[in-house]
Amino acid sequence: MKKFQRYQEIINVLSSYKHVEVKKLAKSFNVTEETIRRDLEYLENQNILKRTHGGATLASRNDLSYYYRATKNLELKKIIAKKALNYLKDKESIMVDSSSTALEAIRLLSSKSYAPKIITNSVNLLYEFSNTNLNFVSTGGRLNKHSGTLIGAQSIETIKNYYTQAVLLSCNTMSTDGFSVGGEEEGLTKKRMLQQSNLIIMLVDSTKILSDVNAYFKFADFNQIDVIITDTNDLPKEFKAQIEHHNIKVV
Repeated sequence: MKKFQRYQEIINVLSSYKHVEVKKLAKSFNVTEETIRRDLEYLENQNILKRTHGGATLASRNDLSYYYRATKNLELKKIIAKKALNYLKDKESIMVDSSSTALEAIRLLSSKSYAPKIITNSVNLLYEFSNTNLNFVSTGGRLNKHSGTLIGAQSIETIKNYYTQAVLLSCNTMSTDGFSVGGEEEGLTKKRMLQQSNLIIMLVDSTKILSDVNAYFKFADFNQIDVIITDTNDLPKEFKAQIEHHNIKVV
């Protein structure tokens, strides 16, 4: 097993159990404990975990790095991105948040011949697609180094100046109470983005659909969303009343 495969497996274990032990990981991966310690040191530097005596615990969700978000549930994100492309291909302007799921959708869009204007607060998106046909406007703002997100007053002021044909957002959790994220400033930025278009698209992989669990900051209610794109065809029944009442299309 290559080291990047070990990184992902360690992240998967942490996501489920919140704690890992060096001895157990070494035995499971058939490597030395020193190798596992180096793996944990690398992941700690990425702000994914915090090392403890004999193991490690998951970092606060507020501090998860882009590496973590981009690799977690990647196959689900690709399914969602493919569905989202149907809503983006005829748009001349799109506002996009810094979520790794939205980036997957823009990755597909970048391979097509059309070239919409994209307003975004994602540094990772700007960097990866700078040589494509897509036309970008950066929100500017204060950089969150771990997530590659531009946030703060400057970012929000820039967003206010643009009205786009679609807004592409994601969240940490979708509960029956609405949509939330782990950070207040990130949430305030998404909250402003919601006001800049008549078509609000929410990208939600099935692991984030938790009926009674919320992240730290709520940024949207169901009545603000037009389309929910997910990887599952069967939402929990407790969501159906909200979906039907607000006439939300689920794809």
